[in-house]
Amino acid sequence: MRKTVPKRVGVLVAVAVAFLASTAAFADFDADLARVDRALRDNPSHVLQEALASCLTRRNFAANLYAMGQRTRAERSLRSCMHLLEIPETAPSPKVAAATHEELRAKATREIERALSLTPDVTNGLRIYRECAACHLPEGWGLSNGSVPQIAAQHRNVVIKQLADIRAGNRDNVLMVPYASAESIGGAQAVADVAAYIDTLEISVDTSKGTGEELELGARLYAENCVRCHGPNGEGNNENFVPRIQAQHYSYLVRQFEHIRDGKRRNANAEMVAQIQSFGERETHAVLDYVSRLEPPKALQAPPGWKNPDFTN
Repeated sequence: MRKTVPKRVGVLVAVAVAFLASTAAFADFDADLARVDRALRDNPSHVLQEALASCLTRRNFAANLYAMGQRTRAERSLRSCMHLLEIPETAPSPKVAAATHEELRAKATREIERALSLTPDVTNGLRIYRECAACHLPEGWGLSNGSVPQIAAQHRNVVIKQLADIRAGNRDNVLMVPYASAESIGGAQAVADVAAYIDTLEISVDTSKGTGEELELGARLYAENCVRCHGPNGEGNNENFVPRIQAQHYSYLVRQFEHIRDGKRRNANAEMVAQIQSFGERETHAVLDYVSRLEPPKALQAPPGWKNPDFTN
């Protein structure tokens, strides 16, 4: 059986709606009146005195009309005043303050913690990675010119962190954003899944190297500055989110090193940023030339001619 609303209740609802509508309308008129008053006082558009005088008359007329309940006429008169003052009828939207570095980092940290707590689905990770392969290649080996890094067998935690940082805006990478966004691949589970798949790929040691001219200097600099975190052979550390840098393209290493040193990579380790500030061009190229020649253990290396079997069908 259909229930009917008591007539008294319906009247009360109608009155409430009318009251809310009138309150909103009053707030809009009051705000517009305040904008006109500020413009009359400051004259931001530098209109002529005749226009100011005419507007003042229209402003007072509009206020009187509104007080008498003639809202439509009042609003029309106030709009004419705005036209005379050359100010927009609609107030500009308030500017939203850009997120601070701390807020971006906190957003990324929340997703990292969430992704690490999930059980990864490597099968779904492969599905997501098929989109990544357009740039990183099916094998995850990137490009020898360094525009795309080798990510094969990169530590799962490192991939999770870098993806979360890019998604949160804590690391700038305009090329990655449309492919890595939550709208494109999904939430924290997708991040966990694709990171787990990347960790299974075989590493290529056929990557670009430096000139080989100052490897002795590079080895010394690496031992003095890098080995404590990245390990004696550039193997990194999954638990500490330290990336594997062995068998990485030389040009990519140089670009990222310079971005970190110059403060362009916001998610960089603060200790590393401070440590490499004194590196000039010679030291930079020497140590990264040395790093580019570090190789992973044979068990992680791709055999000659290896192709990703997940992409052969």
